[in-house]
Amino acid sequence: MKIYLLDNNELITTAWKQYFYDCKDVEIVTDEFKHFMDNHKVDCVVSPGNSKGIMLGGYDLAITKYFGDKLTNKVQTYIAKTYKGGYQPVGSAFITDIPGSKIKLIHCPTMLKPAVIYNAKIVNDCMYNVLKVAKDNKVKAIVIPAFGGMTGKVNPNDLAREMFGAYNLFIKK
Repeated sequence: MKIYLLDNNELITTAWKQYFYDCKDVEIVTDEFKHFMDNHKVDCVVSPGNSKGIMLGGYDLAITKYFGDKLTNKVQTYIAKTYKGGYQPVGSAFITDIPGSKIKLIHCPTMLKPAVIYNAKIVNDCMYNVLKVAKDNKVKAIVIPAFGGMTGKVNPNDLAREMFGAYNLFIKK
């Protein structure tokens, strides 16, 4: 599986490069979501949103603008029908079709609601579960954001370390 790690913050992409420098299946990209999507071929994108599937800020907003509001409605409906109380557990992941596209979406909340993330282990859980769902669904190329890098305010080095740790654990299994 080809993995693109995407963020527009060079502090984050620089930290990723320090950890993933020797990973041939990982490409680190400093770019905006729309520009990336217009110039790369992937069959899956990852939403690092919140447990309710509200996709109105940061990276999620870029996904919504690119694919349309029907995607947000689909994610929120799935969460409401699938998870007790209408909240997807933080760090869990599910895959769904994107309306009007051949591309799939993996939704993996980094937080219950918009807030600072104080435990970087959440980043590890998110990365691992996204990779597992992608593999189980035979994803060939995926774009993954910096889990907790914006609203969560996770330090870029901590974020990169946790994502790399999950990647290594996943590769070894």
